[in-house]
Amino acid sequence: MFERGERQVDVASALGVSQQTASKWHRAWLTGGHEALEGAGRAG
Repeated sequence: MFERGERQVDVASALGVSQQTASKWHRAWLTGGHEALEGAGRAG
């Protein structure tokens, strides 16, 4: 979704996560790409 240019707030809403979580994912994606997001599922 980030690669398509979607905003963090839209990613959060679509995936049912907090904006803070989407922000963390976005930072991880920026620094490490897809590999950085593997296994980044919900902890709870």
